[in-house]
Amino acid sequence: MGRVAIVSSMVILAVVISSITSYQVKPANYAKLIEKQKKFDEAFEKEFYVEHTKYVETGEQSERLQEMFEHIRQEPDMFRMEMDNHPLPYLTAECTACRALVTTYLTYRRVLGWDRDRIALQAASTCETLNILTPPNCLKIVNKNIDILLYIIDNRPSLTAQTICGIIFQSGTCVLEDPAFLNWSINVQPGGRPITASKTSPNRGASDLKIIHITDVHYDPHYRTGYNAVCGEPCCCREGQGIPANPADGAGEWGDYRDCDSPWKAVEDAVRAAARQHPDAAYVYYTGDIIDHGVWETTVAGNIVSMTRTYQLFRDVFGSKPVYNVLGNHENNPTNVFAPSYITQSEFSAKWLYDFSADQWSTWLPTASQQTIRQGGFYTVLVRPGFRIIGMNNNDAYTFNWWILYDPAYLQAQLQWVHDTLLQAEAAGEKVHILAHIPIGAGTSYRTWARQYRRILDRFWDVITAHFHGHTHADEFNVFYSLANPQHAISAGFNGGGTVPFSNYNPNYVVYYVNPQTYDVTDFESWYFSLTEANQNPNRNPIWMQLYSFSRDFQLSNVSPASLDGLVRRFASNPAELRRYWEFKVKRGDPFIAAGCDGDCLLNHLCQIVTNEANDDTKCNALAAIFRNLDDELFNEEK
Repeated sequence: MGRVAIVSSMVILAVVISSITSYQVKPANYAKLIEKQKKFDEAFEKEFYVEHTKYVETGEQSERLQEMFEHIRQEPDMFRMEMDNHPLPYLTAECTACRALVTTYLTYRRVLGWDRDRIALQAASTCETLNILTPPNCLKIVNKNIDILLYIIDNRPSLTAQTICGIIFQSGTCVLEDPAFLNWSINVQPGGRPITASKTSPNRGASDLKIIHITDVHYDPHYRTGYNAVCGEPCCCREGQGIPANPADGAGEWGDYRDCDSPWKAVEDAVRAAARQHPDAAYVYYTGDIIDHGVWETTVAGNIVSMTRTYQLFRDVFGSKPVYNVLGNHENNPTNVFAPSYITQSEFSAKWLYDFSADQWSTWLPTASQQTIRQGGFYTVLVRPGFRIIGMNNNDAYTFNWWILYDPAYLQAQLQWVHDTLLQAEAAGEKVHILAHIPIGAGTSYRTWARQYRRILDRFWDVITAHFHGHTHADEFNVFYSLANPQHAISAGFNGGGTVPFSNYNPNYVVYYVNPQTYDVTDFESWYFSLTEANQNPNRNPIWMQLYSFSRDFQLSNVSPASLDGLVRRFASNPAELRRYWEFKVKRGDPFIAAGCDGDCLLNHLCQIVTNEANDDTKCNALAAIFRNLDDELFNEEK
């Protein structure tokens, strides 16, 4: 379901999807299937415009238009998934929808001269037809996004449906072909230590630093215990959705596996539990997404209240302990959209968010960091001699950030700053942790941006000792491979999961052990509680338990890129071990465990670990060749 359906169906999908990211392994005949699909999409696109135009003129949907809407209608369970995890048939239908809807609405605007209000009403009607939100909420979400989209479309007359959908999906028939979106680059300084092997690191030691990683609390001030958790919208358990007739459909006291965010008591409990159980931690990382998924009714004022309350909780609980934050894609209003700094119109600019963050984060960051935070929500700080943090705002490279369509090259500025900061760190003999909300290289990271980041990582692989992410709500890791030497694993990314259950997860946080000389992560462990058990005992606080200790549970001496690369290859030849990783990744959420994960599912999760850039299937294909040679009985569950 595309994205600029000018603000119709894909607008909604884009702002509410979030859950577990995976990777969709392509079949052997994928190229032939795509050629066939291209012809189908071209014909569908033309026919949809004709049928939709008749509907606009007569007010009556033809039988054929109803069939076409049914073809592109989103399955309800897709709303809880990040685009990466949508099965290929759904991605194919979404791409078809994107091209048809965008072409139709671009024609209405550019050829027929429709005004803003007419487009808004028709887009809301499309949202309603596709059963994405209730009619009032469809109109709300359209109105939150349409002015930005029309500004971009009106000022970029060469922007086509193919380019728009190619940015959003980056796969299938939605292939990005426009050179302006593919060919920009940053300047990378020659030098650095040559990459001759996968990177190793020390084993865990008694003097290691401890770092707490909390992410994605998604505090919903409208959450109400007992209210409808099966509301038919992308985010439930909210006061405006009423109390269901069946008490089993009511929201739990401590959160809910269904499409619900966190009540304040659950946010507070998670933060206090992390501090209580790990008082010896040196630092805290928070990798974004404080704001809830009720994206159709967020406001700047409301977001400020939620963020202020959360940051104050960190101050109250952690005291003088430094908390290093980055922004999530939900922090801005509208969700996902982060305009270039030169876009100064108040209704488009994210300056309010950057200024607010600079003020709030000043508790933990030096004055020198203020300039870049106010400029674009990113910063660097020297934590201690030899150890530096770079906090990125890579939400600008999220494929659901409309402003990429306006000016893809505006992303150069922050990446060049990252490069230059690393160059200075290298000269000073410092090691660096990178904090970013969206997993770098994930399928929803803009492909050209991911390629340029990989160039930076190849150059500074010996300076960057780890990456820390959020966004997916999954407790997972990624291995980064050299762009120039793909056989070598040069870095790792660790995801903190999330304290929010949205959707089907147990809440968690992660603790890392970090060598105090090299600043490599030597081990990590995850802590969680069973949401089922907590809601069965609503009058006491949840019982937090260790989910795993990674090196112990997977028999590793350390968690270096080299060691994790070896583990990934073990996973490929040992589905039982891969299944165990998957159980940890989904944090033993009861709905996930009940649904299971068969061989194809496991392979998708395996490939996600090693994919650093959209459409780069090299590592996946190598692992898939090993995995698929196993006896099916070893990994296929009965269905």
